[in-house]
Amino acid sequence: MRYWFSPAAMIAAVWSGLWWPLAALAVLAVALPRGRGWCLLLALSWAHGLLALEQGLDRRLPEYLNGTPLTVEARVVGLPVTDTRRRFGETLRRQRMILDLRLAVDERPWPGRHRVRVTAWAPLPALEAGDRLRGKVRLFFPHGWYNQTGPDRARFDLADRIDARGVLTAVIRQRGRPDSLDARRADLSRRVRELLSVSPAGAAVIPALVTGDRRGLEPPLWRLFRDLGTAHLLAISGLHLTLVTGLLWGLGRWLLAPLLWLACPPARRFSLQQWAWAPALAGALGYAALAGFALPTQRALIMVAVLAACRLRRARPAAGSVLGLALLAVLLVQPLAALSAGLWLSFTAVAVILLLIDGGRWPVMVSLPLLMAVLGAWLFDTWAWLSPLANLLLVPLFSLLVVPAALLGVALDVPAILLAAATGVEASVLMMEGLHGLPSPPLAPAPGWAGLALLGSALLWLLPAWPWPRRLLLLGLLPWWLPGAEPPARGQLDLIVFEVGQGQALALRTQRHLVLYDLGPGWAGGSAAKSVLLPWLRRHGLTPDLTIVSHGDGDHAGGLADLEHTGRLLSGEPDRVDGARPCRAGQQWRFDGVRFEVLWPPDGSYQGNAASCVLRVDALGASALLTGDIPKQVEYRLLGRVAPATVLQLAHHGSDSSSSTAWLRAVSPRWAVASMGYANRFDHPDPDVVERLEAAGVTLLRTDRTGMIVFRLGGPDNAALITKWRRAHGRPWHREPEL
Repeated sequence: MRYWFSPAAMIAAVWSGLWWPLAALAVLAVALPRGRGWCLLLALSWAHGLLALEQGLDRRLPEYLNGTPLTVEARVVGLPVTDTRRRFGETLRRQRMILDLRLAVDERPWPGRHRVRVTAWAPLPALEAGDRLRGKVRLFFPHGWYNQTGPDRARFDLADRIDARGVLTAVIRQRGRPDSLDARRADLSRRVRELLSVSPAGAAVIPALVTGDRRGLEPPLWRLFRDLGTAHLLAISGLHLTLVTGLLWGLGRWLLAPLLWLACPPARRFSLQQWAWAPALAGALGYAALAGFALPTQRALIMVAVLAACRLRRARPAAGSVLGLALLAVLLVQPLAALSAGLWLSFTAVAVILLLIDGGRWPVMVSLPLLMAVLGAWLFDTWAWLSPLANLLLVPLFSLLVVPAALLGVALDVPAILLAAATGVEASVLMMEGLHGLPSPPLAPAPGWAGLALLGSALLWLLPAWPWPRRLLLLGLLPWWLPGAEPPARGQLDLIVFEVGQGQALALRTQRHLVLYDLGPGWAGGSAAKSVLLPWLRRHGLTPDLTIVSHGDGDHAGGLADLEHTGRLLSGEPDRVDGARPCRAGQQWRFDGVRFEVLWPPDGSYQGNAASCVLRVDALGASALLTGDIPKQVEYRLLGRVAPATVLQLAHHGSDSSSSTAWLRAVSPRWAVASMGYANRFDHPDPDVVERLEAAGVTLLRTDRTGMIVFRLGGPDNAALITKWRRAHGRPWHREPEL
């Protein structure tokens, strides 16, 4: 157990960012006659984690350079992803890539080299892996959406050492490096796709498994893997690297090492198990090189190296000590890896290989797919009741057939072996398509923490190689006994404004009912509803009774296709929203003592923003007015019919086309909420709107600064309780520059 204390201290330091435990440990190290060494070790580990966190935060783009055009010297890192997207009404080629850059000026306001994630649009020249260039970029602070559920991109960027995001605006000079590792990976990926042209799924998946090139994955195929919780199979991660290591270790143990014993008797000074690590480590190193030594593979490689070093010793430490040492080694080199989901996937894979080596083969082989399903649901806020079954089928298929055959086919340059791997991919796609269409049975595991806890308890039971997990069995059942989030009382209303970028998504929750108002933007392969709304609904075990899409624009209706259950569906533009009934002025209903009323549109003669469904919600002593994107002309039409409201959803994301002085005077809100994207190109909220709000004494809340916002309206003292998610639940990496 002693090997776990230092990693635990570093993980806690990185996640908390707190300095006072360091001072407390230092005082204990001085004051305690016994245990002084342990306190000092924990203090050093905590300091190591904190210093790494502060260095990572300090590397990020300075506030004064946010959005500033810069001239840089850069190198393309990894494989650029090329696709086509609509931009400004045109279909253009888009490239997404990582640049290793430094500012190309003598006085460097941002010194040193930095990794940034950029987008380049045609007509800029297409860039290849390993290219060196001089160009102009507009960089932005590495911001990410922050909600109760969904991805935390700011954390992922910090863990991956991404210091900024931006747009490449010009390429002044370009010079390729065809001899680079990334260039060779790109050539190999291109050759594999050509050989597997007869298998569309194989041509997309095999390059991702061999070289980490996921550029060929079309959105439907990606969604299929993602929806069933098997997306981790598409990346060269710790799982694949450690499984390949385990297979090569078995090959070395049962074939290569015995042959070496027969051919060279002096080799018997070392056991078969020890000799088996030679091909295992060589294979791990080669596979990591194929992946371009990406950070996840680096972490997995360190873990495998520590495992090999421990197993090569004649006095072998216990399995728990080996895992603790492996985790310690990774965190000493990359402390910020504690923020990465890939670390925990790699750690799990190493633990499984260790159990396989120790002899617990069949229970481990059964538990590994289930464990990947649980980890995927926990780390990525995704859930599918068929995920454990899909992983149970696909993890062995990929581990024992697809990945080994793909690597062997590339190593030997035998197309037939590659076609065998592609056949396994096609079979996996057919199985997933069959599973995806199955309806959820009445006794399917419940989504959320309770369902995960049930699966986790089953996993603990399946690990007889370690006796201690069974002692934790009851802990896995705690979420079934703990009460969930308290719903609002009768007559009260929870208004939740999600951060979904340049779009809008809100939820209105009463004691027993839920209304969704707008669903955020959508894009190829995903949407805000898929990333944020669905995980939030599953976390709380909620299903909407009613969904209102204010109008048909993509930033409000883009998530509709991904929403599993909508309840009754209304829209101001039912002709643009599939399955919707008209939202018309005069419609009223009550949920749990909370009154809902539609104020606009009066009929179907309006189109676009002017057709936005305007909804008023009255709780006990408080109210909210949701306006979609209505322009000033509609505001003027409503002046005589609108009553003051406590909270106003600022129309059209704070554009100057709305929020007139007369409108603000009539509504007289205490708070105005603007849902908008960080550093958006429309410059929302408009400075004139902000000035009018300040003149009217209205407090403006912006999702790009606060993250998710939760209002509880209708309290006993008529005071609205406001939770700003970044302030209430933010971590050190959620600190934002002032715009």
